[in-house]
Amino acid sequence: MTISSYWQIDTAAEPRRAEPSLRPRLPALVRDRRRPSQNRFDYYAQLAQAAAQTGFDGVFLPYRRDADESRIVAAVVARAAPRIVVVPEFPASVGSAVYAAKQATTFQRSTGGRFGWAIAPDADAATRAAEGDDIGDDALHERTDEFLTVARGVHDRRPFTFAGRHFEVKDGGFDAPLNRLPFPKLFLQGEDEKALALSARHADVHLFRAAPAERLAAAIAWLGELAAQAGRRVAFGLIQPVLVRETEEEARQEAARGAAGEGALVGSFDGVAADLTRLADLGISHFVLSSTPSLEEGYRVGQHLLPRLHSLTGARRAVA
Repeated sequence: MTISSYWQIDTAAEPRRAEPSLRPRLPALVRDRRRPSQNRFDYYAQLAQAAAQTGFDGVFLPYRRDADESRIVAAVVARAAPRIVVVPEFPASVGSAVYAAKQATTFQRSTGGRFGWAIAPDADAATRAAEGDDIGDDALHERTDEFLTVARGVHDRRPFTFAGRHFEVKDGGFDAPLNRLPFPKLFLQGEDEKALALSARHADVHLFRAAPAERLAAAIAWLGELAAQAGRRVAFGLIQPVLVRETEEEARQEAARGAAGEGALVGSFDGVAADLTRLADLGISHFVLSSTPSLEEGYRVGQHLLPRLHSLTGARRAVA
């Protein structure tokens, strides 16, 4: 099993980092004549370059309602880091599935096939209403199902016709050159039965949240059975915060000074690499790792944790 690693670029994290509008206020008598040479998007580019330089396979950009649009940030960082895969997360409420698919194929063409799609988990009713989305709770999975059916359908087939409750297409579909590259690898999330059933039908990778190994093993087995019933195979991934240092004591001390993230693996480079390897033994092949501050920790995790993880998982494959 090949391990794929992604560094998370959270557009809502570290709001003062490279954000000229949030500079500290100076006394009234002091005039700041400096012009900012960099902005927030230069910082995103730095994060992607750090990930590329330290051996990550890609970057993952979670959708944040009150922060920069993840797909636009993805376009910026894809140019800044030309080797790695870029996976922005966005909600299925974005609008036309056909137009979203066209955006995706254009992105694929501009990056040589380095684009992934991650559909964000559905927000609660109040948040959806604030975003102008009035769909009911009972229709959320159905809408995502139709969105993905149409998006992949217009990419793969011409003519493509579909009539659903939320989307309708008649004699559509892309012609060359828009259909020349594969549809983006699709990442879905969720822990409940409906979410797993949706992934069984559509996902290339299903991302689980950090959880005890026993719970992950049960969910992996369940999803594997659902995918097999649908005649498909789904890869398993994990969104996993980490806090790593040379020794476990150093890591614990650092965790005590600041939040490590819910469900974070805290420990030495060797210890956390062993923890991730045990998760890989459950079938996890895609790891979305995160820590703050993102730039400094990205270098640390990429330089010290990833080589140990690949060494351990490679040794396991050799023995197997």
